[in-house]
Amino acid sequence: MLKYSRRSLLHAAVATAALTVALSAPVPASALDGPARAWAAEAAPYSDATLLDVANVGRGRTWAAGFTVHNEGQVTRFRPVVAERAEPGAAWTPVESATTAAGDVSSRVNAMDANGGRDVWLVGDDSAALDGKVYTQHFDGERWQVVAAELPEKSDAGSLLDVDARAGGAWAAGNAQIEVSRTWNEAKGTWNIQYRTAGIVRHFDGTAWHDVPLPELPGEYWYLNGIQAVAADDVWAAGYDGDTGRPLLLHYDGATWQRVDAPGVTDVPGQAQKFAVTGDGALWLVGEDWSPEDGTTRALVARHDATGWHKLAVPDVPARLFGVTARSGGGIAVVGQTLGERRDALAWAWNPTGRNHWKDLGLPQPTASGPVENVANAVTGGRAGLTVVGTSTAGGAEPQPFVSVRR
Repeated sequence: MLKYSRRSLLHAAVATAALTVALSAPVPASALDGPARAWAAEAAPYSDATLLDVANVGRGRTWAAGFTVHNEGQVTRFRPVVAERAEPGAAWTPVESATTAAGDVSSRVNAMDANGGRDVWLVGDDSAALDGKVYTQHFDGERWQVVAAELPEKSDAGSLLDVDARAGGAWAAGNAQIEVSRTWNEAKGTWNIQYRTAGIVRHFDGTAWHDVPLPELPGEYWYLNGIQAVAADDVWAAGYDGDTGRPLLLHYDGATWQRVDAPGVTDVPGQAQKFAVTGDGALWLVGEDWSPEDGTTRALVARHDATGWHKLAVPDVPARLFGVTARSGGGIAVVGQTLGERRDALAWAWNPTGRNHWKDLGLPQPTASGPVENVANAVTGGRAGLTVVGTSTAGGAEPQPFVSVRR
């Protein structure tokens, strides 16, 4: 059995192997030459912060969520933060009530979702202030409230990495570090503890979060990055299966969760990240492919419709994807990061019509020179157009948030 530290678990969702699969098809360069002039940078109301998600809450409002990091002596504390743009073109302002309501909780905000302005969820990590339970926070249109989620028995740590807010109750998915054995080391006077990392799913019924049992999977290391409820009896979760080194797909039919094998998607090295549903009812999944042959990475994009899962050809660019949102006409926009000598934030659009489906949207880099790593973490649509949030880290400095809007 493998042993994982608390730190390795908390970063499992964003840890990626050096290997990726190049099953993508080249796209003519002309299809990737999108103009940058339509983008506008908007100032985030926080510095030294990481913005991990963004959501359209209706009536022209957009919210972004993440966390700040503070070192208090030898202790590192995470502070949940939320920012609001009240209408297209308005300045971003801190939602102080969200941070205040979090109280003494030290946690990242790993994901956010909104079912209108009266049903907004944040999810994060376990916190000592919650007796080791996982931090989640809900906004009902008037006030924020922390609603702790239980971890499995014998868990040492855990995180919820995605949330889907729905009228029938929110869904959340992530992972937990679970103790499997404990032996006493007489010489050292300490316990030798072995853990396994496993995915978890929680459902909120209007009062509390409840565990929804998942199938037993082989291996000691697997986790879930994303969850999407298409209907009450059609819920999907996705992540990574460490036993096979491949993307993992699970499906809930209203009664039980089952593992799903999707040719071309779950039978190649890689991991899945996030979902979106387009207006035509199709379910989209993004992530990354890993190639053992040459160590390269390519974006993973797959679509599920009435005939099953289908993997799409993607631009022949080393890249990984972290976010996806639906666009009108059955299209999508995806965001992530290019890989190689430069690590730039990326935004691509896929249109179902035309000869060349993909277009590089020309996302401007918040910091374009020097040793810098830019990454786009999430994207949403709405009256303001596409809103992208991400992080720029330069030369050992603290990560800085950025917001870009394409109108």
